[in-house]
Amino acid sequence: MKDLNNLNKKSKAAMVLIFVTVLLLISNYFNGQNSKKTNESIKAIYNDRLMVSHYIFQYNNALHEIKNAPLQANKTNTEKQNLISSHLEIMDHLDKKYLATVLTPEEKQYFNAFQKQSIALQKHNNSNQWHQLTTSVEQSLKTLILLSQVQINEGKTELTTANTLHNGNQIFAQFEIGLFIILASLSAYLLVLKKMKIKIPEAPSMN
Repeated sequence: MKDLNNLNKKSKAAMVLIFVTVLLLISNYFNGQNSKKTNESIKAIYNDRLMVSHYIFQYNNALHEIKNAPLQANKTNTEKQNLISSHLEIMDHLDKKYLATVLTPEEKQYFNAFQKQSIALQKHNNSNQWHQLTTSVEQSLKTLILLSQVQINEGKTELTTANTLHNGNQIFAQFEIGLFIILASLSAYLLVLKKMKIKIPEAPSMN
């Protein structure tokens, strides 16, 4: 009867052991998924926000050069056109890089407006319409401010997501430590049951 009792205890302990092991595997899986998503969020912050902010900075520099070009009295209209065209080419090259990133619907809307403004700049430059060109530059600079704000907002969102996932990983880590403690306790319990089952042989009779 005692052996049967010990066997039942071992069976229950083994069931709990299996259950805890399954929980550990599930926890480890979700931990891995969270780590993967955290890496994706960090990559998004770098590729789609920090790099884009750098492109916006370059756009801003090019637009200021375009704005200043008509003011250069020592240059002919042709020289001004060529100077502005070279900066528009830089912007066109930046467009390809920008479009290779992930754009939000709002960002796509602003960027489409920005590209239309760039086309207007080219037309004004071709016809030497310096006043209209300056007005278009001002509009483009305002659109860049809106695009910059998108980068800030999206960067904050991605950072919040990464922090949330990191906190989730910490919770899973604490959960796993608790499960490991349970596993160790169960292992010790099973060892105690095994020792209890071992019978010490009686000393041989002297009679």
